[in-house]
Parts: sequence; structure tokens; C-alpha cells
Amino acid sequence: MNSNEESGDLFFDRRFLDKHAGEIISSPTTAVVELVANAWDAYARNVKVQWPNKGTNLSFQIEDDGSGLSLDEFQTIWKTIDYNRLEHQGDSTNPPPGIIGNPRSVFGRNGKGRFAAFCFSDEYEIYSEKNGAFFTARVSRDISKPFKITILAEGASDEARHCLSIKSIGELSLVNIDELSARDYIASRFLANPEFNVYLNNKQISFGDIARDAIETVTIDVADAGAVTIHHIDSRKADKTTKQHGIAWWVQKRAVGECKWRGPDYEKILDGRKDEAKRYTFIVEADFLNESGAVKEDWSEFNEDNETWQKVYPAVQDEIKKIIRNATSQKRETKREGVLTRVAPRMRGLSLLSKERVQNFIDQVVEACPSMSETDITNVSAILANLENSKSRYGLLEVLSAQTSDDLDDLHNILSEWSVSMAKIVLDEIQTRLKVVNELSKKIEVKNIDELHELQPLFEKGLWIFGPQFESIHYTSNRGMTKVIQELLGVQSIKGSRNRPDFVILNDSSVGFYACSSYDDNFHEDGIDSLAIIDLKTTNLQLGEKEKSQVWGYIKELLNKGLIKPHTKVHGFVLGSNIEPAENSPAKHGEHGNFLITPMLYSTVLKRAESRLLNLYNKVKDAPFIQDHSAEIEAYLAPMQINQDDLLTGTA
Repeated sequence: MNSNEESGDLFFDRRFLDKHAGEIISSPTTAVVELVANAWDAYARNVKVQWPNKGTNLSFQIEDDGSGLSLDEFQTIWKTIDYNRLEHQGDSTNPPPGIIGNPRSVFGRNGKGRFAAFCFSDEYEIYSEKNGAFFTARVSRDISKPFKITILAEGASDEARHCLSIKSIGELSLVNIDELSARDYIASRFLANPEFNVYLNNKQISFGDIARDAIETVTIDVADAGAVTIHHIDSRKADKTTKQHGIAWWVQKRAVGECKWRGPDYEKILDGRKDEAKRYTFIVEADFLNESGAVKEDWSEFNEDNETWQKVYPAVQDEIKKIIRNATSQKRETKREGVLTRVAPRMRGLSLLSKERVQNFIDQVVEACPSMSETDITNVSAILANLENSKSRYGLLEVLSAQTSDDLDDLHNILSEWSVSMAKIVLDEIQTRLKVVNELSKKIEVKNIDELHELQPLFEKGLWIFGPQFESIHYTSNRGMTKVIQELLGVQSIKGSRNRPDFVILNDSSVGFYACSSYDDNFHEDGIDSLAIIDLKTTNLQLGEKEKSQVWGYIKELLNKGLIKPHTKVHGFVLGSNIEPAENSPAKHGEHGNFLITPMLYSTVLKRAESRLLNLYNKVKDAPFIQDHSAEIEAYLAPMQINQDDLLTGTA
């Protein structure tokens, strides 16, 4: 053993078992159900329960004729805190030797049911016989660990029988329900199989033990089949699972298969996740099904293709659905009123017709979708009320109906993290940029493009393409600079420029000036901080020294006119479809090298744009907003109709 390792037992606080087992050792009704369920899992046919009574000094005791436990099985199961019944014994149990029957699906899962006897006292004795051997043991709660086990006796049994009994010993715990209540509670859960009999204080549990308001019996006549009796049992409290509930079929006082909700029942009657599925049991008696050959030879199920069964099954389903609807009518009305109360503020501004539509919708959903919670119906109804007020009305529902379930899950995740207005701001910006990229990719393929009307509007909206430094909203077209350059060049013919006075129009290109102001320490504007000059050349012109020099000429003229200062950052871009091999490098000017003139291919600009959008364009280029946006992009890029003749130096 490593010298750093400690040896010795683990210690448990006395509260450990109370927290671990929960209601199993704190609620008498839960405890007795667990113990009776254990007897079912042991394939018992008869279970005898003695209900405790402090007044008569009667202790709690339960005895069954199931498979029993060997001493080795007992010690393994009882000493394993979280015993996994399914892993070690499977999800079904077979009858003991000498008993004929089909396997039973078991209730037990986590092995906590063995602690249930602690609900009635702090110690109990267990006696079991199996395979010709018996043992007796005492199980008692302990201070330093959850419980301790003392083997009292073991040996060979006189009779080859199987059984198990548990009896509380010592001082009885306070039991807050009487015998009648216990009978009611057991009856509502363990009457589904006529071959499983439970006796309480020597009297068999029967339908008569169930409270009158918790059981209902109806008889229906199925055409060309016979009369069917349906017993509806309401346990009044939903269990954790549907294990003890569902539909039990009896034919000649014998169970066919197990009590459960079958797949078609979930589809036609109710959702298995609903409380009703975990609290309602229906016992269906139809003796004629055996005579018609509907029952399989081993009584495990029905022959699905049997003509009589095909008539009876859907008829019974319809009746059970009707019974559930009647039983839950008050619940539905309460739900409807709750939804209307919560949706009312959204309905105040609606017309009478719109209010009626929303109310009818709520009524129909409450009736047709019992599995929907009040909160879910409220949320959907609030959406409907908002749609009644919206301009698009029910167009949103049409869009949603076209989505897959995965898309709806994704939409839910998006709206959980983003408000619609916030998402719209972001998506609008991304969508606009994607449209610019799409349009640019088409334009640069056109020879001898009209750069003024085709390209310049795109770049006016797409300064972001040239880098993050041009993202600022302060970059705007500068008319003053435009006028200076027009005067410098002595432009006399500027046809078509009256609607676009922001651009200098040359014979083979157009030039745009986008300036960002600078501010002094008092936050007063004191000139130009940075300037972007975009010189767009037609697509059949090769870029060289001349084209770069033209941009340098503009910069010098702006310096001479005092529109920019020697420290102003100027980025000049000359764009075209071809560049002379020796002119690829940017040209730097100015004392600080802050005047940079870069020749660039339109294809390079396009790649930069796609890269800055994280290559989204290739992923969504088939999206409708890109494929069908021609008219929209034209409207987006259309110039404002303004008259600024004072900025022009010549006439058309």
C-alpha cells in the first residue's frame, strides 16, 4: 500500500439514507407501493400486507409467494447502494419453477425499493426461501453508515417453496394514513392483472376499495363484435413513469399481455409524457375476443390481423379518449381561462373580428392539443395576437411552416440569444454587403464597363472592402474636394454628373473622395484626419505609372488648396482589370510616407471583400435574397435626386 494512502471505512451522516431514498422512506403510500411492486417484480401471484396500528401494537408486514432471494443474492443486492436492477437482472422476470406464465416487465430500476420498510420502523426482519434454502436477517439503520445487516439464521428449508416476507420490528414510526386510504391507494395501481392478488389485513383488494370519484365503469357495444366493459381508474396523483398505468385487457378474467400504453395509444389517445398517462389505468373486459381467435395462444398479445380485434381496438381507443376528455374538461377550462387572462393585454387593441379569431384559436388548441401546457398555448396565442396587429399578418406562419424541425430548433436558439431587432440590424448589414459582393462579381466581368454608373455606386457603399480602417461611419463623400479637382482638370464636359456631383468624371475613369474629419482638443472640427481616394478605371485599361501619378496629382492639389495637411493620412486606390507588371507595388509620398497609392485589380478587391465577410458569399450565394435582388440593389444604389449646380464648373 502506498504510504500516502489512507485505510478505513467511509462514514455516512444519518441523513444520507433519507436524502438518497426520499419519499420511499418518508411516505407510507409510496413505501407500500414500492414493496408491492417488488413482489410483482419477483413474479408473485399473491401478496399479503399487514397494515401497522400503534393503538393495537400491530406492526407492518408484507409477504409474497414470488421467486424469493438466496442469501448470496440478498447480500449482493442489499449491500449495493445504487443497485442497477436492469443491468444485473434485465427488464423482465420469469415465473418461479412450477409456475406457468409469460415474462413480466418489472417496475424496479434503481434498487431503492428495498429501503421502503424503513418508513415503518428503523429496523426490520427479512425472511426468504429459494431453491431449498432459507435465511433470516435483520436490517437496521445505523449512526455511522446507512444501515447494517445481521444474519440471524440460514439453512435448508423443509419445503421446496419460494417466498419472501418483511416485518418491521422495534418502535413503529408515525403512519399518517389509515387502512381504508391504503386500500384505496393500492387498488388504484395494482388491479390491472387478475392473476396478481393483494390482500390487506386478510381482505383482498378490489374495485370496491377505490374511492367512488376515482373509478368509472362504462359499457360500449362494438358493432359485429360484442359488448366491452371499460373500468377507468384514476390514481389521483401522477407517478414518475407510466409503468403502473395504461390499458389492461382482460379476456375471461385473464390478462392478455401487460397493462401499458401501446404505441398506437400514444398516437391516438394521449402523449405519454402527460400526467394523465401516469395516473390513469383502464381495464378493458372483452370475453368474446378469445372466442373470435383474437388472443394469441400464449396470451402475450392479440393477433393484430384478427378481424374482430381490428374492430374492437379502435372503438375502445375512441371511448377511452372520450373518457379522458370528459375527466379533464374542468382542467381544460381552467387552462383556457388562464391563457385568456395572460393574453388579454395583447388583445386590447384588436378589432372585434381579430379578438374572435384569437379566442377561437385558444379554444381549439386547448381542446385538440391537451399535451400543450398553459404557458406554451399562451406564447402561441400571443404570437397570433401580434400577427393580427402586424402588417405582414400571417405571412410569418407561412414562412415557419416551410421550415424543417432542425431549422425551427436553430431559430429558437437564435431568438433565445438575440432580439429580433438586434438580429435584423446585423443581418441587414451582412445582407447588404453580400449583395454588393454579388453585384461587383458580375460587373467586373463586363468589358468597357461604365465605371461611373456601374462601379462607382458600389464602391461608395463598399468602402469596408478596403480594410477595417474604412468602416467608420464618419467617412463621407467630399464635395469640396470634388470641386477642386474639377477646377484643376478644367473639366468642361461632365455630362450626367448633375445627379452625382460627388464624383470627378474623366474620360476613362471616375474618382471619389471620402474624407474623415479630425478634431482639436475642444472637439471642434479642424480639418481632414484621413482621406480615401478611389480612382476607378474602365475594365479595358491597364494600370501603370501614369494612373498612379494622376492620384498623386490630386493629393498635391488638395495640399496646395489647404484641404488636407501634410500629416493627413491619404489612401489612394487605383482600380482596374490589368496592371503593368512593373507597377504592382504601392507608391509612397509625403514626408512621413502617409500618402499611399495602391494599384489593385478588381478581382483582388472582390477576393478581399469575400475574405472580410468570412467567405460567407460562397456559402449563401444561392440564397433568394442574392438571386432575386436585382431590382432591390438598383434601388439601393440609386442616387438621390438633388440639384447642386453651384458645385459644377461647367455646363452640359
